[in-house]
Amino acid sequence: MTTQLVADIGGTNARFALVTPESGIPEQVQTLQCENFGSPLQAIHHYLSQVNTQVAAACLAVACPVNGDEIRLTNNHWSFSKSQLQNGLGIVHLEVINDFTAAAMATTVVAGNDLCHLAPELAFDLTQQRAIIGPGTGLGVAGMLPVDGATLVLSTEGGHQSFAPENEVEDYILQYLRSELAVVSREELLSGRGLVNIHRALCSYHQQPLLFSDAESIGQAALSGDAMAKTTLEQFFEILGSVAGDCALSLGATGGVYIGGGIPPRFSSQIKRSGFRRRFENKLNFKHYLSGIATAIVMHPQPGLLGAAAYLSLHNSDN
Repeated sequence: MTTQLVADIGGTNARFALVTPESGIPEQVQTLQCENFGSPLQAIHHYLSQVNTQVAAACLAVACPVNGDEIRLTNNHWSFSKSQLQNGLGIVHLEVINDFTAAAMATTVVAGNDLCHLAPELAFDLTQQRAIIGPGTGLGVAGMLPVDGATLVLSTEGGHQSFAPENEVEDYILQYLRSELAVVSREELLSGRGLVNIHRALCSYHQQPLLFSDAESIGQAALSGDAMAKTTLEQFFEILGSVAGDCALSLGATGGVYIGGGIPPRFSSQIKRSGFRRRFENKLNFKHYLSGIATAIVMHPQPGLLGAAAYLSLHNSDN
């Protein structure tokens, strides 16, 4: 039985697992902090020594563009050559894909109970174009196109499109951040640091003291009932709804929009009660178009690893 390596490498953590072509299920999952290793090769060698296994093929999902041989992570210090990494690992097959290509692939194999539907009356249509958007360390966006019974993933860098406010408060948030940033992208609001940016701007807008300075503290405070933290989280999800609606329009995702990333699964109940869905549909003449599009949070604990395994299964001729 051939053992393969899959990885989900983000700005903060690198998650590794082993899969077999027969099962496609990630096993022996370990999470390593990127800052503790100089390169992915070092981290992979460490992981493989821990599980005492050799692999013949690997698929790495990375949080950055994957054009060409040279890969440079967007939100951490790792950079590497795909060909040199393959040689260093001594494997016959290596795939390096965008992390949201993996997230998109995960939606093709994820179980139904791993989805938290935000419009329960609507169903996903896998025969139509779909999209996935997810805030975590950064903001990922991908499209999914049905082609000959399979799914073709359209990798994008849509998280770096410019932020467009929809009301007076969001106008203020934009101006607040514009005093610090040359360009205010969607990722500067819909990410871990984006949650902090929104909180800082809202504290200034409401003339309230800034009590929390990191995303974890803001999230915990919101769950504990802190008013400003709850307002921050609500604003975050409203903006996410608007941007998800934009993605549905720009990618023609009539088959549904998945909400991925590390943040939404932790706050699924809050998103369901928020203005997410109202803002998702709030597109003037296209409200009817969007009102029929399903939305759901991907709740699987390791969608990047699951999607990397699914991608490797389709693209590894040695399976």
